[in-house]
Amino acid sequence: MIHDYDLSVILPRLSGPLREILDAELSIGNAMVEVSSGWPMPNVNVWLKNPLNRKYVANYPDLEYIYLGDPRNWLEHYIDTRIGAMVAAKC
Repeated sequence: MIHDYDLSVILPRLSGPLREILDAELSIGNAMVEVSSGWPMPNVNVWLKNPLNRKYVANYPDLEYIYLGDPRNWLEHYIDTRIGAMVAAKC
């Protein structure tokens, strides 16, 4: 569940390449299922309903991409350690 606080306070912290990835995913029909801060990244974490499009790896080499495939946590993610943020896909 996403609360108003998540959208008005936490989500605006997402910037740069991760914001571009989120916007691209939302524009092709993916949906946010959770927004948080604190864990695993301190500033902002966004979980999407569907798998991410891997084309972003070539476009954003400074981001860390990992495929986890962990049903207890999430499927895959992009992390920007400079801003302490993550965009991930749930399993």
